Amino acid sequence: MNVFLQSIGFGVITASIIAIGAMGFSLQFGLTNVLNLSFGSIMTLAGFVAYLCETAGINIWLGLVLGGLSGAVATILIGKSVFKIFARRGAKLFEMVMVTLSLALIIEYSIDAVSQDQIYQLTFPQGSSFTFGPITVTASQLAIIGIGIAIFAALEAMLKLTRLGKALRAMAVDPSLARSCGIPTDRIVNATWLVSGFLCGVAGVVFVINSLSVDSYTGTLFLPSVLAAAILGGVGSPGGALVASLVLGIVTELTAALGGSAYSTVAAFGVLVVVLLSKPSGVARKVELTV
Repeated sequence: MNVFLQSIGFGVITASIIAIGAMGFSLQFGLTNVLNLSFGSIMTLAGFVAYLCETAGINIWLGLVLGGLSGAVATILIGKSVFKIFARRGAKLFEMVMVTLSLALIIEYSIDAVSQDQIYQLTFPQGSSFTFGPITVTASQLAIIGIGIAIFAALEAMLKLTRLGKALRAMAVDPSLARSCGIPTDRIVNATWLVSGFLCGVAGVVFVINSLSVDSYTGTLFLPSVLAAAILGGVGSPGGALVASLVLGIVTELTAALGGSAYSTVAAFGVLVVVLLSKPSGVARKVELTV
């Protein structure tokens, strides 16, 4: 029973990290229809930004912001250059997936070449420990949960209460109609790249904060959980991504507790396969990037 309760507790922490990435991926995919497999590599890039901030003596929470900004910059540069070119040429779903996979490999191996295939450890203090029955968590882990909840609330408020959010939802339903109604589609797409990229970067940093290590494969190994949560929760639905992330977090942590940490990644891949088999329409979308 204690193992199960501990898995739930650590699952909530893992779910918070997954949810941040899944909400960003869901927002990006829901508007652009690009299944961006370089998302995980950008998470890795942001994680290394946080590591460099710590080694330079910069507060890790400021590093969180800088990591998010690095994800936003990298995402909009890729979106407005590489993705824009292929979308204008009428690339289909499979072609765009191959493009994003190529970008993921380029970013990953570039980081690997610079980092010399090493695992880097972070040493910042985790803060006080808090015990809730059989579950013990640190202050930084509670902060991660709080960040996940705050991002969800902010994203929901943006989508439902702001003109940007309403325009974004209109474009996700019918880009052509939104354009004909006078919505500045190019600005909306730019905002989507920036917001989703920022969330991607934040997800990479909080993952590093929780694991206290980073290497060139960090984000790539975490990507299946993000994809599964985004697709299972429903593309374009932050609330669905949050609930799906909670399920995935508990499943992966319970698997790790029973079979070892190496099996948590296998469990994430397994859930992703089941999701794709049960909801193939979640990725079978027409590529229509507004440029």
